[in-house]
Amino acid sequence: MQRVLAARPQSTRYVTSTRHHCVAVSIPFHRFLLQPSSPSAGEPAPSSPAFIEVVVVRAGTHLFAIDVEAAIEIRGPETFDRPGSGTRPHLTVRGHALPVVDLRQAIGLAAFTHGCPAMLLMQAGAETLALAVDEVRDIELAPRHKVQPAADTPFGFCSHHITLGDLDEVPLIDPTRLR
Repeated sequence: MQRVLAARPQSTRYVTSTRHHCVAVSIPFHRFLLQPSSPSAGEPAPSSPAFIEVVVVRAGTHLFAIDVEAAIEIRGPETFDRPGSGTRPHLTVRGHALPVVDLRQAIGLAAFTHGCPAMLLMQAGAETLALAVDEVRDIELAPRHKVQPAADTPFGFCSHHITLGDLDEVPLIDPTRLR
């Protein structure tokens, strides 16, 4: 399955990955899926079950990690659709209305009002949802043993944390707990 794994609207740098290869290219910012990389297109990423790839996102000053297997698409600035007053915002993507989960609001910060600077479309069990964030940072690769249970996390949607190089411990979001 192909996925757009990172889109930086400011720099127009896109990173796409399949289970075995990761490629970065610079192209004008448009919302579309990139083609899967070929073996000659870049360095192969470790495809061992001993490693985990995560997308690092930011909400306020807090960093979070999300398993890249849940990521579908990263989008730039978005404006939410509001079907009626008092209803939860959603985002229409290719004709499908996706529920928006505001990560800022989920951690107790001021919610996004009508849109957000970055959006991560992700799989949460059988449902696809749009995670509103301040920034999608990078894709990080870490040994799976760096994922540890988080005994005292204030975030109910994070049951584990991951140690990522210079970032120290980062809460690992369980997408099925976001709703």
